[in-house]
Amino acid sequence: MTQAAPRAIKQRTRRTSRDVLANLFMATWICILLQGALRKWFFPGSAALYLVQDVPLTFAYIYALWKGLIWGGRLAWMCLLVTAVLAVQTLLQVIFGDLQLRTAVMGMHQYVFYLPILFLVPVCFNFKHRRRFIRWNMLIIIPMALIAALQSRAPKGAWINRTSAGEDTGLGGLSGEHVRATGTFNFTVSYALWCGFVVGLVMGEWLLAPQRRSFQSKAMLIICTMSAIVATLVSGSRIAVMLAALAFLGGFASVIVTRNIKLIVRFSAVIVMLPVLVVVSYFAAPASFNAVVERFSGEGQQQGIENRIDKMFTAFTWAAGYSGLGAGIGVGIPAANPGHLSFVLSENESIRIVQEMGTYTGTVLVLMRFAAGILLVLASFRALRLPLGHNLPHAVPLAFAAAPIVMAGDLTHSAPVTATQEYFWTALILGALLFRHEPVPQGVFPLSKKR
Repeated sequence: MTQAAPRAIKQRTRRTSRDVLANLFMATWICILLQGALRKWFFPGSAALYLVQDVPLTFAYIYALWKGLIWGGRLAWMCLLVTAVLAVQTLLQVIFGDLQLRTAVMGMHQYVFYLPILFLVPVCFNFKHRRRFIRWNMLIIIPMALIAALQSRAPKGAWINRTSAGEDTGLGGLSGEHVRATGTFNFTVSYALWCGFVVGLVMGEWLLAPQRRSFQSKAMLIICTMSAIVATLVSGSRIAVMLAALAFLGGFASVIVTRNIKLIVRFSAVIVMLPVLVVVSYFAAPASFNAVVERFSGEGQQQGIENRIDKMFTAFTWAAGYSGLGAGIGVGIPAANPGHLSFVLSENESIRIVQEMGTYTGTVLVLMRFAAGILLVLASFRALRLPLGHNLPHAVPLAFAAAPIVMAGDLTHSAPVTATQEYFWTALILGALLFRHEPVPQGVFPLSKKR
């Protein structure tokens, strides 16, 4: 019988339970990125694919429980407490309200099914798997930017702009015959979150020492940076641009906190490149680029942005109205309440949570999310300042982009492609903190020689 090569045997013996769990979560992430592409280009009208990422994710949950790979800290207990409280509230809504069982089950799914990502993914995100996750996502930026540019240049009736319902009308159209790019995602919001994520990644890569980067080639990093900026500016989405700007601001905050001359030089290189990247983005999709500029500088747009931010962070205190029990979990979510394909309750996430879960439970949930956003930013600075090569310069740019969504953005309405992204970003930061005592791999150096 032919024996396996020694190298193959060596690789098999080195694979650990943590490696298997990391592969399951990586499969989940790939499904998140491809879910929209499958639904709108290959299997239009297939509602089942909305939950395609739940398949590997469920296996990951089961495997983590089987192997005991659980981060049993305060975060895990807080997630379990939230789940228990929502379960009791949902039961009361079914018994004493008009909440249908199907809506209740799907509503609970949207609210809590993805929470375990926060305390299971960090367990397998050691240095090796964090580096692999970042490297893979850096590679994905290039084709995603190309797809977005093609969508922006194509008319609404083009195949590349079809929706998950199989309609060749485009989604989230701008004025004229062009659309907002969504890449491989099905909705503008989920694509906008991804844009903030990848800009945070490239900012973190620029702040790394060259020997620690995902790619040793500086040309590759420049291409990825250009692709991330192009993907953002051709999106036609104000959210995408604002999250990318916040990620850039996070990079600046990292430079200020570390006070490292080398980091200042690297960050300055990105600033120098920005005008060139903006020009490239304009020629990639002029109509979408102009639409983004118009949506920020047009008449009445500034007031509209201010009103939208105000609604996100304060309107839940007065716009939701009083209700002790709430309208019912998932009532305002089309995926949970398919009889209503438009917004039954408020389009605003914070207001809708209070409407669904009642004045008391809903308000507490919103306030907890505000606190979680603040804690995420504080944790990112801690991850940045870790010593001896454990530091994660991606942390602060990612946290700056993620915090507004964690606090008041879409985490329940389109949870399979929004909450999952946010929780994976957070897990990347938490993984650095969890493995801060892991032996430093050979060739890895600290962010600053002073520490």
